[in-house]
Amino acid sequence: MKPGQWLQPRHGSQEAFEKDYPKIEATGVDVICPGCKETVHLTRRGPTGKIGGWCKRCNRGAGV
Repeated sequence: MKPGQWLQPRHGSQEAFEKDYPKIEATGVDVICPGCKETVHLTRRGPTGKIGGWCKRCNRGAGV
């Protein structure tokens, strides 16, 4: 599993993250959260094709 990175700009809320990444990916990728080192499942895709996920423990968006 590869290490993840924080999504830029920092998403202050999960609602803003879900708005920026509206499409749900059925087959996501797992990465290691750069903050708490827990596994984050990347299940959201943005209009530009970037994939992201939400770390519930850090309350922040993460990606590849």
